[in-house]
Amino acid sequence: MCTPRWILLFVCFGWMLHAYSVMPVVIEAESAQLGSQLTTGQDGDLVYVTQLSNNPKTASPGDSLHLYTFTVQFPDTGYYHLYVKMRVGSGAWNDDSFFAARSFGSVPLNDDARWSMINGLAGAGFATYNSMVYEVGDAGTEVWKWVLVSRNFFPSTTDPAPFFVNDATKPYVFHMAHREDGLWFDKIAFGKAPYYYTVKALELVEPGVLELPEPDVTKDYSGPAFAAGMSKFIGNVKASGDDVRFPNYWNQLTPGNEGKWGSVASSMDTTRWNWAPLDRLYNYSKANGMIFKNHTLVWGNQQPAWIESLAPEVQRVYIEHWFRTVGERYPDTDMIDVVNEALHDPPTSVGNGNYAEALGGSGQTGWDWIINSFVLARKYMPNAQLLINDYGIIESDNNTTRYLEIIKLLKQRGLLDGIGVQGHRFELEYAAASTLKKNLDRLAVAGVPIYISEMDLGNPGNEGIPDDAQQLEQYKRIFPILWDHPSVKGITLWGYLENHMWQSTCHLMYSDFSWRPAMKWMIDYIQNSPAHQPGTSIDSPMYVQKNSLHVRLSDADGVVLQVYTMQGRCVETLARTTLSMGSHTYDLTGLPSGLYIARLQIGNKTHSIKFVQ
Repeated sequence: MCTPRWILLFVCFGWMLHAYSVMPVVIEAESAQLGSQLTTGQDGDLVYVTQLSNNPKTASPGDSLHLYTFTVQFPDTGYYHLYVKMRVGSGAWNDDSFFAARSFGSVPLNDDARWSMINGLAGAGFATYNSMVYEVGDAGTEVWKWVLVSRNFFPSTTDPAPFFVNDATKPYVFHMAHREDGLWFDKIAFGKAPYYYTVKALELVEPGVLELPEPDVTKDYSGPAFAAGMSKFIGNVKASGDDVRFPNYWNQLTPGNEGKWGSVASSMDTTRWNWAPLDRLYNYSKANGMIFKNHTLVWGNQQPAWIESLAPEVQRVYIEHWFRTVGERYPDTDMIDVVNEALHDPPTSVGNGNYAEALGGSGQTGWDWIINSFVLARKYMPNAQLLINDYGIIESDNNTTRYLEIIKLLKQRGLLDGIGVQGHRFELEYAAASTLKKNLDRLAVAGVPIYISEMDLGNPGNEGIPDDAQQLEQYKRIFPILWDHPSVKGITLWGYLENHMWQSTCHLMYSDFSWRPAMKWMIDYIQNSPAHQPGTSIDSPMYVQKNSLHVRLSDADGVVLQVYTMQGRCVETLARTTLSMGSHTYDLTGLPSGLYIARLQIGNKTHSIKFVQ
């Protein structure tokens, strides 16, 4: 029996109507009505819009000089998300913010509640054609990329998406406004919720899909993390975008800009602070059994611009709110950089935050503002290890001496749990091995763990085309000094993937996730260093016997106990709680037959054993 032609035509027409309704509505930036401080430019065949001057406002545009006015015709009613195709310039974090109205129609230009200040775009977005534009992303600077703005940078909402169309027969007005020069806009798009769109779909105006594709993790090493079960961790910085490979390599996570005050608090209205990116990283680290090292509370950089104009007593109220909320929101933080770069970038002057006086200024010790920062951190983050962090330390005898003065003051008051020493290329590449070793020894006398933070090595001077041989030589010379030092309890690398690092020659993997020689050498060195091998020695706090996993604790402590496949997939979380001193037993009979890794995190230490079920 043949289906009547009219039915086939009806079905086909219906499918075409559906496809049309879920195509993104894409609009060229230059088609908007542009404010007088906006101008167009050309990049090849692409026409973009940028601005002639910076807008000093921080919560709403304030005037129409930098304003875009779009007229949008929608194919269907429903909820929509806002996407923007942009290019962040060489100024990176100084070229990456703009304003977006949070609703359609005429929006008052000084009404902070009706606008969102979108910031942190230098480390966001997707540029690869088949990438799904969903999470924050990490496409970096000086590339054309798509960013899902409303989902990732607007305050959270219970609605499926922030923009609602109730009448598809009429056009809607939408406003955006530039804030920083160096940011270029090519297009905006509205994609219908709950559909997902790839870069290709947004570029070619193709229908969205209802389900996210399964991530492809077959191209590279699948775990366990390189330092799993060892007495020291190897961690990395992570942006809040999707990175399914991250826990395969690293057992410690540090947020990049997501944990900084300026990224969270673009507005003086604390109810509008955007915690979503940092929430994702914290939850991601805990879901994957990783050590979470937050970065950073107090710094003379990347703090809210509005804090400088306030009186010290008002600044203090906001500072305490910042500390208290971080403590309440992330109670299982393992460690945190309380004060960052006190020697080099303190918040003591206009242009650098200018809020040290609110924390006591120099005071009697010369460093009272640091001491009081740690007092607040201990009050609001009692379970976290409190760290100080700075650069230019171990390659300089003088800076190590100055750093030790602050460390001594904090130690005397029982406020310091660890010392952070940054390890960027420009600090270490010309330093003598003997100097690095000597100053690590000097810091070790303080009697608290040392953590190498923000480490990257590549071409000397970061000049030229990335050179495998030069990077390998740097790692062979420097890495053993740091990793083998008995007081160094962890190293956090500052990125690992090509085109996703601020030091362009320092990536350890190419964009196809193949490893550079320095990566191969470093992992081999870590895993073949006898002092740091995982194992089942008599001192191990766990063992497997007769379908049971046994954990022994010498003191009561918070633990995370998880079981992984050999491919690095977590299949069972047995405990995420505080256990009493003594022995604890967990049933394994529900696991299918196979080879597994049990991973136990106690404080900042992780233990792993392999077992057969």
